[in-house]
Amino acid sequence: MKKHWFNCKVGYMKPDSEGNETKKTEQFVLDAYTYTEAETRMVEILECEGIRPFEITQITKTTVIEVIRFAECDKWFRVKISLTTVDESKGVEKEANQYILVSAADVRDAYDKASGHMNAVKVGYIIPSVVYQKIAEVFPLEEWTPVTEPVLAE
Repeated sequence: MKKHWFNCKVGYMKPDSEGNETKKTEQFVLDAYTYTEAETRMVEILECEGIRPFEITQITKTTVIEVIRFAECDKWFRVKISLTTVDESKGVEKEANQYILVSAADVRDAYDKASGHMNAVKVGYIIPSVVYQKIAEVFPLEEWTPVTEPVLAE
């Protein structure tokens, strides 16, 4: 089974600067094998983060194949990468598009970071677009571990 990246939209009540409750909707990204696992992880994350009450309003599978996080950056950009391959049997070049999610300071920084990442891979590519994404947080499975309460012995 293949792991996918999912967008999860969550609605919840948050106090504003004056103490009034306002409805807020935020988008989170996490990886999971199935929609059910994505929903279960999102519920665990929200409860551990102390976000209550909440409603998961949408879960969608993304086309993102990789997430690259830089600790100093909190903005997220979806980078489209076109890989050029040659079909030797037909003698034609083909382009395959892939999407990565990169944390960066701005569009230029995201482009530079994605380009640096792709240069390390050593394949022919172009970057046709870099788009800002309004994402509150990204939770890769290997970076996030739920806080579990200790089990008391009887």
